[in-house]
Amino acid sequence: MSYPLCYSFFLETGMRFELNLKQTHGAEAVFQIRAFYPQSVSGISVRACNQNIRRTLALVEEMIKLADQGDEDREDAGCGILYGILRDSAYKLKQLAEKEKLAHMKKGWWLSGSAGGR
Repeated sequence: MSYPLCYSFFLETGMRFELNLKQTHGAEAVFQIRAFYPQSVSGISVRACNQNIRRTLALVEEMIKLADQGDEDREDAGCGILYGILRDSAYKLKQLAEKEKLAHMKKGWWLSGSAGGR
């Protein structure tokens, strides 16, 4: 049985996510999430190393959102520790990825004013 729910959204990095309802079990729903990464920006091929940095930056944003949501929904201290570690890790990774992005920009490997890099 197929379900008509399909939702796509884009991030600033150019990544596209697709959320599809696959099946339901009573009150529970099972979703499929797929991520699509652009291979070019404005017709210019994106360097694989830059694409990986962009993917890392998108991933840490999702980690931060999950940590925030998990903190809101938590019911015990153990979950608070889990989401605190998740948040701290995300910010450390974000700092490293931003530093690497700047290094690529200085080398001329990153297209300024666009979502990607050569």
